[in-house]
Amino acid sequence: MPVVLADEHQIQQVVLNIINNARQAIEIHQPHGQIKITTAICESNVRITIQDNGPGIAKENLRRIFDPFFTTKEVGKGTGLGLSLCYGLIKEHGGNITPISRPGEGAMFIIELPMVHDFASAVEPLVSEEANRSNPQEGVGKKVLVIDDEEAILEMVSESLSRFGYQVDMAADGETGLRQLKQNHYSVIFCDWKMPGLNGRQVYERLRETNPELCKRVVFITGDVINEQMRKFLAEESRFCLAKPFALDELRSVIKTIVAGREVT
Repeated sequence: MPVVLADEHQIQQVVLNIINNARQAIEIHQPHGQIKITTAICESNVRITIQDNGPGIAKENLRRIFDPFFTTKEVGKGTGLGLSLCYGLIKEHGGNITPISRPGEGAMFIIELPMVHDFASAVEPLVSEEANRSNPQEGVGKKVLVIDDEEAILEMVSESLSRFGYQVDMAADGETGLRQLKQNHYSVIFCDWKMPGLNGRQVYERLRETNPELCKRVVFITGDVINEQMRKFLAEESRFCLAKPFALDELRSVIKTIVAGREVT
C-alpha cells in the first residue's frame, strides 16, 4: 500500500472504535459473527473498509450516527461520542468516513485517507510543528505502571508516554503488577479491569490491604461496557475508568490530575 501521512494512534483509535461497535452489535444480534477489514487504493486515496454481518443500521439513524451524543445503545451503555470523534479525526487527516448499511444486512464503514506523493517534504513541517507543540520533559521524574494482558495496549501506552519523558513499566497480569508495586514507587497505575487470573478489582483490593494510599493513584481501563455494578464500585472508590480505545491526551490528562493530587471525577 502507498504511504499516508497520519497519526498512527489516532487512526488506531478510529479503527478500534468501529470494530468495537461492530462487535457489540453482532453480540446482540447473533452468537457468531464476522468483521472483515480490507484495504485498497481508490484514485488518490488509501481506502480501509470495515464490514460486519450484524443487524445493520436503520435508515433514520444512518444520517445521525456522527452527531455528538447520538446513540442507539441503552441508557448508561454509551456516550454517543465514539463515532463523532472518529469523524472528526478522519476529517482532520483530510479524509472521509462513510457508513453504508441496510437493516438486517450488516454495516460497512469506508475510511479514505489521502496518499502522500512527496513523503519527505510532507513530513518535515509536521515534525517541526509536533516538536514545538509537545513538551518532551513533561513526564521527567514520573514513573507509570501499566497492567494489562493485551500486549498491543502495553506497547502503545509505553511508546506514547515515553515520548513525553515518562518512565513506563509494564505488567501482563495482576500478580506481576503487584510484585512491581512492592518494589517500585509509581506516580500513576493504569490497570485493566478484566484480565485472566487476578482482575483489576482484585488487584485494587489487594493493594488496598497493603497500601491504601497507593489506591488513590489507580486508574482502571476497560474494553467492556461499564455495567451498573462496576459503576457503583468506581463511584464508591472515587476511581476513574478509561474506556478503550482511549486517546493519548486522556492518559496524560489523568496523570496530571493525579500527580497534582486532585480528585478524579
